[in-house]
Amino acid sequence: MKIIVLDTETTGMLEKDRICQLSYLVMNEEFEIEEIHNDLCTPPLPISFEAMAIHHITPEMLEGEPTCVQTKAFKRLCELNIPANIIVIQNAAFDLGMLAKEGFSSQMNLIDTFRILRAYYPLEGSFSLQFKRYQWGLYKEEEGLSQKLGITIKAHDALGDVIVLKHLFERLCEEHSMPKMILLCSEPIVLSHIPYGKNKGKKFVDVAHTDRQDLHYMLNANGLDADVKASILHALESTKENVTLTISFGKYAGKTPEEVLEIDRNYLLWMVNKMDNLNAELKEAIEKVLVAYP
Repeated sequence: MKIIVLDTETTGMLEKDRICQLSYLVMNEEFEIEEIHNDLCTPPLPISFEAMAIHHITPEMLEGEPTCVQTKAFKRLCELNIPANIIVIQNAAFDLGMLAKEGFSSQMNLIDTFRILRAYYPLEGSFSLQFKRYQWGLYKEEEGLSQKLGITIKAHDALGDVIVLKHLFERLCEEHSMPKMILLCSEPIVLSHIPYGKNKGKKFVDVAHTDRQDLHYMLNANGLDADVKASILHALESTKENVTLTISFGKYAGKTPEEVLEIDRNYLLWMVNKMDNLNAELKEAIEKVLVAYP
């Protein structure tokens, strides 16, 4: 078994963007580094200025460099791409999405450290790699390794981030087994706490009781990741028997469908027939009331 700790730098963050640096370490089961791969590559579109401001890779640095699929790093990654190996990435959806544009589809077991942090350490600050680097004192372990490897660790440089990620991964392995983390990352994770937005830090189930509509708004948001979606659905389902649904907007905000029925049946009919953004749960409750009291 080999452990591949990987990071990329790209031309930007949009769907059109591509890889301009591919870096990874290959470790054995004892976390000993056996291979180091770090290649710049020429993407099929210019690097955005926003991306340059982060990783400082300029067009001049890429002159004469091969395309991503032509690099030694990419070719070796394809050789390592077998189910017996483990790939470790911080926020894997992004990097694997970028690699997919080069024709790479991972067959390896995945450990996404971002998702692990969000699941196991929901209230310990940011889940970013650089935040954990300092919060957990990972930087203290870097000097010896960087001297041994002859590299300089810089934030938002793919190889520098890979070294930080190696230490983060090893720290996580002190508290959680690799099989457990692989299993956790193999399907959507039900998170305990909301990771962002106005309810950040609150428990999903608590918000499902007190501000249920907020979860429905989140559920309809663009770009919602699978873990947050699974967490919202779990919270809504697990609490639905213990909450009283109310209308959260308009002239009858705060009233239940039953209360509105007594004073304005046509308003309920308008809601179920005309409101395209009415959440499914409230719509179902209103329909039940209308059927029960024709």
